[in-house]
Amino acid sequence: MVLRTEVIPTLHEWLRENLDKLDALVFDIDGVLLVNGGPAPGSHAVLSMLRRNQVPFFLLTNDGDHSTEEKAQILNAADLQIHYTEIISCGDGLVTLHAEKHFSLEPFFIMGNLGNPCFAQKIGLHTTRDLSQIHLCQGIIVGEKGYDWEITINAVVNFFIQKPDALLIVPNPDEYYPGKSPEHICIGAGGVARFIVRVLKTYGISMSPIYLGKPFAPIFQKTHAQLEALYGRPVLRNRVLMTGDFIRSDVQGALDFGYCSALVLTGVTTLDMLERSEVRPDLVFERLGCPIAQQAG
Repeated sequence: MVLRTEVIPTLHEWLRENLDKLDALVFDIDGVLLVNGGPAPGSHAVLSMLRRNQVPFFLLTNDGDHSTEEKAQILNAADLQIHYTEIISCGDGLVTLHAEKHFSLEPFFIMGNLGNPCFAQKIGLHTTRDLSQIHLCQGIIVGEKGYDWEITINAVVNFFIQKPDALLIVPNPDEYYPGKSPEHICIGAGGVARFIVRVLKTYGISMSPIYLGKPFAPIFQKTHAQLEALYGRPVLRNRVLMTGDFIRSDVQGALDFGYCSALVLTGVTTLDMLERSEVRPDLVFERLGCPIAQQAG
């Protein structure tokens, strides 16, 4: 197999030579900093280098199932010392959306989990998970797991038949996410939302979901606004490097937003998938770094 992009052994070594070309770094979490529930080899070294050189970084996640506080606890349990304010979630896009749309006081129906504390309730939205109250809602927010798909999806489809102009908000656009093994995947909120949209289209109702996470702009807009707030000045987007393991969300989202993009081959994307993809990252790394025992300096 001949790849069109050079595969660089580690991000850690690349940063030694190129850190001065960057104003900030952005990382996906699962499959990048966390692999199989533990810290990815080189994750400690990369984060330590950035902190030592006072280079800002944020962690972006499409995991709408966990609040940023919960996600920080997961990272800290893996010995990656991260404060929850360094994490930006797809659920955080509700803040900007709320400001733009000026939601009414009617509740939103939430399918499944949306973090604890709940991203919607955290910003003052009225919510319900009671199907008997769905007809009173102004829209649907698609969360993750923890609900009866058959009953809930049928209720949501019929809700939109009655209220075709209501909002369908999808914090996590991913159709699937990694399961317990590389060969095992789970259907994500984006997959559920697209199924609902397809059924409604067949019925004759056109829906346009509002996606908040990668690769869509809201999560990157919030990230960049926080970077510029840290610097107190504009930050050139091409001086920010986004590193992820998913071509369709991490790489595509970075490229669309104007960030430099890097793919790391420790998550869902394999070399074969990379070769078949029309989306080309600026950089490809085999991994973040070497195991601790092999690291020097």
